[in-house]
Amino acid sequence: MLSDKKLNQLDELLLSIPIERDGMLLSEFDGFCSGLIVCPDMIMPSEWLPCVWGKGEDHFATLEALQSATDLIMRHYNDVAVSLTPPHIEYGPLFDEDKRTGEILWESWICGFEQAMRLRSDAWEQIVESPDEEAASSVTMLLALYNIAEGKSDLPKKSIKELTHQAPDLIPNMIIALNRWTKSSSLQSDLPPHVQAANKPTAPFSGKKVGRNALCPCGSGRKYKHCCRAN
Repeated sequence: MLSDKKLNQLDELLLSIPIERDGMLLSEFDGFCSGLIVCPDMIMPSEWLPCVWGKGEDHFATLEALQSATDLIMRHYNDVAVSLTPPHIEYGPLFDEDKRTGEILWESWICGFEQAMRLRSDAWEQIVESPDEEAASSVTMLLALYNIAEGKSDLPKKSIKELTHQAPDLIPNMIIALNRWTKSSSLQSDLPPHVQAANKPTAPFSGKKVGRNALCPCGSGRKYKHCCRAN
């Protein structure tokens, strides 16, 4: 688990990304991690890492800076994965908070989650079409919350107000329901181990520094220098 100090470093790292690159902030990245982990399909870091720091990587002055940034990002991903690993589920999303009013701001988190969904939109249909009503309704509700966050909801104003208030309590339960579906799905049994990695009851990544010639921690089976470091 990232210490408060490391979490602050990750926050500062994401804040340092130039706004024009359209990178993620901490709460958004936390929602993105949750979406990646409960997705029915495994998504390799080489695909999703560029989404975190946005367009281009030349804001990292050195390879060491890129390594340090990747390490922090992967460690937080791993922390979210561990929090959703049976039998000890200790999941809690990182929401922003309005320091003036104490209001929990979940909108950035849900936007990150939806961005992860877009990477494998077809895969989420497996959950919606499954007989698991709780998991299926969770997908529908999370998308409804995303539409509220984006100001695109066609729900009655009263419903929007109620869901806006209830969202911080609803979201953790929905993620746990989706996580249960994903980890128990028989679809995983036909996939190779490195593809199952994020969705089986063990967390796939460690936060240790990776050598250039070591196997990439994403589980691709390739050397780090030819995989996530290259991406």
